[in-house]
Amino acid sequence: MLEGFQEVSDRDFYEKVMSSETPSVVVFTSPDNPHNETILNLLKKYVEEYSGKLNFYYLDVTKNTSFEDFGIFNFPAILYFRDTMEIERHDFIPSEEMVDHAIKRILRMV
Repeated sequence: MLEGFQEVSDRDFYEKVMSSETPSVVVFTSPDNPHNETILNLLKKYVEEYSGKLNFYYLDVTKNTSFEDFGIFNFPAILYFRDTMEIERHDFIPSEEMVDHAIKRILRMV
C-alpha cells in the first residue's frame, strides 16, 4: 500500500514496533484513503535516507483495531515510536518541518 513501508498488524505490532530496538514510524491508514499519496511523498525521502536506522510500517485500519488503543480516529495518522514509547504523533497531514523534527527526535538528533 505504501511503497517502502512494511505492513504491521495487531498481532505483530508489539513485537515489530514497541519492543524493537530500532525506532519506528507507523502510518495508520486505509488502502482507499485519498491522502496516502501525500503521506508517501512526505515520508519518501526519510525512507530512503534512514532505512536501516528506522523501521517504516503501515497498519491497515480496515483490518486491524490497535489504532483504537492509541486513540486515533483521523486517518492517515503517523506515530513515531522509540524504546516502547510513542514519542510523537501527527493525526493530520503534517508539514515537512514537523516530520523532520519528529524523525530527528526519535533518532535523538535534537
